[in-house]
Amino acid sequence: MAVINSTKFLDFKSTISPSGQDWYYVKRTNDKPNHDSAVAITTLVKINGEYNFLFIKTNRPPILSENKAKYCLESPAGLIADIDKDETLSDCIKKELLEETGLVADEIYIELKNSSTSAGLSSETLTYVTAICNSYNIIQKPVSDGGIILERFFIPINSINRYLTTINQSEISVAAALVCGVYYALLRVNSLQK
Repeated sequence: MAVINSTKFLDFKSTISPSGQDWYYVKRTNDKPNHDSAVAITTLVKINGEYNFLFIKTNRPPILSENKAKYCLESPAGLIADIDKDETLSDCIKKELLEETGLVADEIYIELKNSSTSAGLSSETLTYVTAICNSYNIIQKPVSDGGIILERFFIPINSINRYLTTINQSEISVAAALVCGVYYALLRVNSLQK
């Protein structure tokens, strides 16, 4: 393995493929063998007795600059131990949820670990979490993340399928992590209601 170029958050690397050819990929600089690179936090907020997904509309430069879409639809997320090298997964979940939504979860469920985001392009892996907030009490003002986060909004849980299948895909790119997280959150809610 060879590092071709390094930045604050990514290393551009090469390795040898099974066929003996050079294979180029990116690696998160916070990536460690004992934890995933990042966490995706599918957030459910109970409003008037009903669960609602909390989503984030973002302005992601790679999507915009390559004319893929104007916006991206995401769940709260963050890099694990990117600043505090001793940060645990639990600490990261609480910190990112509070920063990006202003909320504190009443319940947190680890749904899936070591999930590849794009195995041919990156060594990045995600932990998927379902966070349940039993009330909509903002503890602190959420951050805008340097202009990346444009809007936060709710979609009722019983409207999620219709919402995701009717999005204008030239206007909004839906993050794969959001779709995977919705799947696990729906399973979690079903198990809690039994």
